[in-house]
Amino acid sequence: MQMRWYRARTKRALGVALQSIRQRAGTSQSELAARVSSSRPHLSRLERGTSPQVDTLMQLLDVQGYELVMVPRGSTVTVEPPR
Repeated sequence: MQMRWYRARTKRALGVALQSIRQRAGTSQSELAARVSSSRPHLSRLERGTSPQVDTLMQLLDVQGYELVMVPRGSTVTVEPPR
């Protein structure tokens, strides 16, 4: 299975990316939550973009002109300065 990369500028976009990554791996919310010592409802809030901690993170990035980019571990990434 080819892994893909994701860009998140909002907490909702981050949630969609997290859900997509989990679903592409064929993992349930309960399974993933157990693997990270969390709860299924907490993971569900993250995937829906309703976690207050994620809201703060995304706002901090936004006001400083940054966004979150997720790439498969081991990927080679080339970054060019903004135009």
